[in-house]
Amino acid sequence: MFLQIILAKLQLFSRFSYIWKFDDQLEENYNLFVRASNLTSLRLVSFITIFGMSIFLIIDMFKDVEYSIVLFTRIIVLTGASAIMWLSTRNISTQTITFCIVMIVLLNFGASLTTATLARMPSYYITNLLFLIFVLVVTASGLHFRYSLYVNFSCLVIFLIYSQWINQDPFYYSQYPHLFSIFVYIHIVGIVLENRRRKNFLQFNDLVEQKKLVEELNQQKNKVISILSHDIAAPMNSLSKILHLQAHGQIDQAHLEPFMDGLRKEINNVSYLLTGLVRWSRSQMQGFVLHKTLVDLEAIVMEMEKLFHLQLVHKNLELTKKTSPTLVKADEEMIRIVLRNLISNAIRFANKNSAIVVEISTHNNGHAKIFISNEGHVIPDDLREKLFTYQMPVKEDGEGQRGAGLGLAMSAFFVTLHNGLIHLEPSTEARTTFCVEFPLDK
Repeated sequence: MFLQIILAKLQLFSRFSYIWKFDDQLEENYNLFVRASNLTSLRLVSFITIFGMSIFLIIDMFKDVEYSIVLFTRIIVLTGASAIMWLSTRNISTQTITFCIVMIVLLNFGASLTTATLARMPSYYITNLLFLIFVLVVTASGLHFRYSLYVNFSCLVIFLIYSQWINQDPFYYSQYPHLFSIFVYIHIVGIVLENRRRKNFLQFNDLVEQKKLVEELNQQKNKVISILSHDIAAPMNSLSKILHLQAHGQIDQAHLEPFMDGLRKEINNVSYLLTGLVRWSRSQMQGFVLHKTLVDLEAIVMEMEKLFHLQLVHKNLELTKKTSPTLVKADEEMIRIVLRNLISNAIRFANKNSAIVVEISTHNNGHAKIFISNEGHVIPDDLREKLFTYQMPVKEDGEGQRGAGLGLAMSAFFVTLHNGLIHLEPSTEARTTFCVEFPLDK
C-alpha cells in the first residue's frame, strides 16, 4: 500500500515536471517565447528599485541612523539598478536577464544587511525587505520558478545565518514563523503562475505546429495542382495534336515516327507519376493501412532494369547490379514507386556513356540498404536541404526533360511509413549516391 502511494506521487510529479523545466530543446524555445516579457519584468523591477531607493534616501534623512552609511549603500544600489535599467534597453539574452535580476536582489539584500548592522536601522527593516523580495522575485521579476526558488531560498538562509551568528536580535527570532509561512505561500503562487505561463507556451507551440502543417499541406496541394496542370497536361496536349494531325491526314508515318519515341517516354512518365500520386493520396486518408507482404528487393531491381531498358540504351548507360535475394516486409507497390523514382532520376541526370550502380546490402542493425548512384552533376548545396520536401523545384536534365519535382518527396514519405530511412550520401567527385534503408523481414 505504501509503495503504491509512493508510485502515485512519482507519477503525479512526472506529470507536472514541465513546471520545473522542459527538455533542453523545448526549454530553449520557451526562453525565446518569454524573453520579451522577462525583459519588461526586468525593467519593472529595476524601476521599483530605483524609485524605492530614492524615496528611502529622503526618508532616512529624518531617522536616527548613520546617514553616511545609508547614503553610501543607497548610492551603490541606485548605481547598480540604473546600469541594469540601461542594459535592459539593449538586445540581451534570457541568461543575461536572469543574471541582472539576481544582481538586483543581491544588491538590495546586501545593502539592507549592511545598513541594519552598521547604520542602526530598525529591526523590522530587513524582514520587511525580505518579504518584499519574496513577492517581487516570484510575481514580478519574470524568473523561472526554479530560479525564483533558488534566489529566495538563498536569501532566507543568509538571513538565518545573519540572525543566528551576526546580529542576534530577538525580534528576528519572532519573525521566523512569518518568514517560513510567506516563503511557502508565495512559492505555491509561483507554481501556479509558472504553470500558466508554460501552458500558454505549449498552446502557442501547438498553434505554430498546426500552422506549419497547414502551410505544408497547402504547399503539397499547390505542387500537385502544378504537376497536373503542366506535367500531365503537356504530353496529353502533344498526343492530342498528333492524333488530330494523323486523323486528318496531315502527317504521314515517316514524319510521325520521330515524335513517337519522345511521346512514349512522356506518356510512361505520366503513368508512373499518376500511380505515385494515387498511392500518395490514398496514404493521406484517415485509417490508411499498409498492405505489407514479403518483397524481394533484388527481383524489383531486375524488374526496373527491364522497365528502363530503352532509356538506358538511349543514353548508352550501363546498369551495374550488386545484389542478392533480400526479403523485406513492405507494401510492394510503394517499394516499386520508391525504386522507380530513384532509378529514373539516376538515368535522367546521368552523363551519357556512364554507369549506374544499384547495390543491396544487409547490416547488423536489421536493415537492408539500397544504394543507387550515377555519374553526373553534383547536387548543389542549396538544393540538398529541399531534396525530400515538397519545396524541391522542377529541374531539367541534360536533354531538357522536366521532372515533376515531387518524386523524392513521395519516396521519402513512403520510406518513412515503413520505418525506413532515405538520404543522400556525401558526394565523391561527380558521383551522386542515394541510400534507402528498409527493415529486414524477421
